[in-house]
Amino acid sequence: MGALLLLAPGSALVPGSAWADGRGSTPLLRLDGIGPLRLGMTRAEAVATGWLSDPGPGCELGGPPLPVVYKLKGPKAPAGIVGTAQFERGTLRVFAFTAGVRTTFGVAIPGGTVNDLLKRARAAGLSATSVYDETFAGRFVTVNRGGKQVLGAFAEKSAIATIAVPFVPVCE
Repeated sequence: MGALLLLAPGSALVPGSAWADGRGSTPLLRLDGIGPLRLGMTRAEAVATGWLSDPGPGCELGGPPLPVVYKLKGPKAPAGIVGTAQFERGTLRVFAFTAGVRTTFGVAIPGGTVNDLLKRARAAGLSATSVYDETFAGRFVTVNRGGKQVLGAFAEKSAIATIAVPFVPVCE
């Protein structure tokens, strides 16, 4: 991915495309979480879901306290998900995925494109922008609701490489 270092490493609603609790063939990534995991949970609550495994330190460049990053590969996590959950000061703050999820408005990874994400997010009543960043040699997509970022994505070309809630974590 060139200079991009991801710490981990997101149209209309498609009813029935996946279970909200992650039991379907493609787990549904909501704007507040996935399956039993939701932003704002304590680390203990999130670990108790059985979806998390392999904790490790996050980006060291911000200094202590370092975030703690878990893989979504716990015994109760759906197969096929490739992603992480990042905790800051004991609270779940960020999810990032490189495979195995679909957004509530129908964009899946793999398979989703920047144009699909922009079009479908806007059709769902959200604002969405895409900006090319020379430092990271790719496009960052920002999806906002009520002026607050709720979803992000990164793509080196048109295909989305990472989709995240609420933003793509980077360590620069």
